[in-house]
Amino acid sequence: MKNRILIICLLLLSVLSVLFLYHFRVEADPRVHEPVDAASFSHDLFDQVLQEHVDKEGRVNYTKLKANPEKLERYLDLLAVANPTELSYNAQLAFWVNAYNALVIKGVIDHYPTTSVRKVKWFGGFFYRLKFQVAGKTYTLNEIEHGTIRTEFVDPRVHFILVCASSSCPPIENRAFSAEDIEERLETATFNFIQNPENIKFDRAKRRVYLSKIFKWYKTDFYEGYDGVADFLADYLPPEDADFVLASDIKFQYLDYDWTLNDRR
Repeated sequence: MKNRILIICLLLLSVLSVLFLYHFRVEADPRVHEPVDAASFSHDLFDQVLQEHVDKEGRVNYTKLKANPEKLERYLDLLAVANPTELSYNAQLAFWVNAYNALVIKGVIDHYPTTSVRKVKWFGGFFYRLKFQVAGKTYTLNEIEHGTIRTEFVDPRVHFILVCASSSCPPIENRAFSAEDIEERLETATFNFIQNPENIKFDRAKRRVYLSKIFKWYKTDFYEGYDGVADFLADYLPPEDADFVLASDIKFQYLDYDWTLNDRR
C-alpha cells in the first residue's frame, strides 16, 4: 500500500514538473541570416500580412495565419538582421513598433490555439520568457517595449499603437507603420482610443472617471509634455469632458482589463 502511494506521488510530481518546465522555460526563436542594410529593409511583407489577416475591428485571423505563416516568417527573418540605427527617428520608431506587433502575433501563432496570451505562459510570461531576434540581438517583448520603445522614443502615444493581442488593447491596424505616416497615425490612434467609451467612462454624479488600466500601468509616461494623465486626456476630449477630468475633485478609477485574445474566430 505504501509503495503504491509512493508511486502515485512520484507520478504526480513528474506531471507537475513537466507542466512547470513547460510554462516557465524560456523559448527562443533563433534566426541566422546575412545582415540587411537600412536601404534594402522594408515593412512590405508585414503590411501584406496585416492586410490579409486583420479586419477593420483589429481582430486577427490566427487560424489562417498559422496555416500560412510564410510572409510573416520572411519578415521576421529581415527584422532579425536589420540595422535600424541607420534610419531616421520616425523610421526607427516605426521599425520597433512594427517589430513588437509582429512578434506578438508570432508568439500567438506559435502557441495557437489559445484564448489569451496569459495562457501561453503563466504569470505574464508571454512577454518576458519568449525571446526573438531583432536587429542582431535577442529580445523579449518586455525588453522591446520597456527597454527600447519607452526609453528611446519617449512618447505616451505609443501605448495606443502597441498591441498585446488582447481585447482591451488598442486594436491592431491592418497596415504596417512607416516613417511617413507614423506621426499622423499616433495622433489618430490616441484620439480613437480616448474617444472610445469602452476605455473611458464618466460618472458625473459621483465625480469619477473610469479609465483603461493603460493609464495606470504607464502613469509616469503621461508626464512627458503634460502634467499627468488628466492633462493628457484633456487634449483629446471635447471641452466639457476635458474640464471634467481636470477638476480638482475628480477621482480616477480603473476598468477591468480583458485579456481575451483578439481573435477573429
